[in-house]
Amino acid sequence: FLEHAPSGQPIQRSIVTVIGMHRSGTSAIAKGLECLGLNMGDALIAPGEDNPRGYWEDAEVLRINKEVLERLNIAWNDTRIVPEALFLGTALKDLHDQAEKLLINRADQYTMWGFKDPRTLRVLPFWLHAAEQSGVNLQFVVALRHPYAVALSLQKRNGISLTRGQLMWAAYTLPFLPHIKNYPHVFISYDDLLEQPALVLEKISLHLELSIDDNKLKIYVEQFLSQSLRHHSVALNDEEYAKNMLPLLDKIYHILTAIKQNESVAQWVLWAACYEEYQRYQSILEELDAESDYHWKRRGSFLKRLIYG
Repeated sequence: FLEHAPSGQPIQRSIVTVIGMHRSGTSAIAKGLECLGLNMGDALIAPGEDNPRGYWEDAEVLRINKEVLERLNIAWNDTRIVPEALFLGTALKDLHDQAEKLLINRADQYTMWGFKDPRTLRVLPFWLHAAEQSGVNLQFVVALRHPYAVALSLQKRNGISLTRGQLMWAAYTLPFLPHIKNYPHVFISYDDLLEQPALVLEKISLHLELSIDDNKLKIYVEQFLSQSLRHHSVALNDEEYAKNMLPLLDKIYHILTAIKQNESVAQWVLWAACYEEYQRYQSILEELDAESDYHWKRRGSFLKRLIYG
C-alpha cells in the first residue's frame, strides 16, 4: 500500500472517509466525491427503500462496523456516551486485524478509495487505530445537518421520537469528532450541497487537493441531486421547533457551523465546554438505553434474539 517516489522515499497512501450522523447527507456527499476522482469501490451494498439512489457503503466496512457495535452491545439508535477505550480493547482484536487488512487491500486496489457509513463516526477510535496500524493516511469529509432536521427524518423513517433523534445525533457527533483535527478534513453542510453543489465540491477539492471532473460534476448535479432529497428543513420560527428542540444541541450545532465556515481554536474550546456540559446527562442517557425496546429484546429469550438479532 506504499508506493515509492523516484528518490526512494515512500509515498503515503490516503483514504477518504465520509463521516456524519444518519440522515445527514452522507450518501449524497459520497456520490459527489466521484466527481473528484474518488472511487467508492465495487463492493457496495444495494440501494434501499429509504435511499433509492444508493448508500455508497462498502459492504465489508458496514459488516465490521455492525460487528463492533454488536460486540459492545451498542444499538445504532442508542444515546449514551461510549468511552473511547472500549473501541481499542482486546475484545475487538480480530476486528482490528480485519479492518487493517481491508484498508491495506483497498489502498492497493484503488488509486484513491473512499468509504462511507454513518456508524464510522460512532466508532471512530476503532478506525483511527486501524489506519495507524496499517500505515494509511485518513482524510475526512464531515457531513453536517441540524439535529432537529435529522430527528424529523428519523421520526418519519423509523418512528423515533424527536427527543431520542436529537440525542442520537449527539451520541454520534459529540464524543470523537475533535479527533479529526489532526487529520486533513473539511466540514460540509448537506443544505449547502443541495443549494450550491459546485461550490461545495470545489471546497472539498481544495482541502483534499483533488481535481474536479467537470463532466462528472454536470451529471451529478443534473441527474443525481435534487431538492427532493431534502425532505426536512429547520424553520427557526416554527412553533414545533421551539417546543421540541434541545437548546444545548442547537448551540453545539451553531458552533459546528462556525467551525465549518472558519475553523479556529476558540471555536473548539467552545465545543469542549458544551460537550463537558452535555456529559453531565450521561446517567439519563444510560437509563434511556437500558429501558429502550432494543435492549429489552436483546435481554429476552433465545427465540427473541433470533427474531430481533
